[in-house]
Amino acid sequence: MKALLILSAAAVILSSCHVSVKKTIGDAGSSSTKTYTVPDDSAITKAVADAYAAISFKEGEKPRYDGIKNYFIPETQFINFRTDTAQIISLNQFAGVFKNFIETSKTHMFYEEELFGRTEQFGKIAHRISTYVTYLNTRDKPAERGVNSFQLIKTPKGWRVTSIIWDVEKPSLKIPDYYLKK
Repeated sequence: MKALLILSAAAVILSSCHVSVKKTIGDAGSSSTKTYTVPDDSAITKAVADAYAAISFKEGEKPRYDGIKNYFIPETQFINFRTDTAQIISLNQFAGVFKNFIETSKTHMFYEEELFGRTEQFGKIAHRISTYVTYLNTRDKPAERGVNSFQLIKTPKGWRVTSIIWDVEKPSLKIPDYYLKK
């Protein structure tokens, strides 16, 4: 179960699609609207893509366990709702659980990518909602899909993840169309 949690957390971290982010601000029916563009959208989207890439590896490659920590602050929390109760682990625990999952499950390829994402930013804080898909040992069939909520802060070294909260798609919880738009 922890291995699947880590796998999901890893899935939360891989690849990203760039989505144009323009927000219409104003009252419904108002003739005057303004558009808002996320100032650091490209950098935030890249930080999320880098986090996904940190846990992904191709057939014949070795996972880069040490590299996982480069995209997060040391206090990062991973919060998974795979079950009815939130499972909360630290960055070090995540790295260990992910490594254990890969080594004990005979996973020889792990790939996670963003299907859809949307960013909100205010100053040095940001949130990215990220619909993801995970592949294990083959790109022919997804192992899992879900929605990640990334919280990020702007540091002197760039945007870093402070937490990831996610839930996985299941028969009783389908990903809605508005989280799958391109």
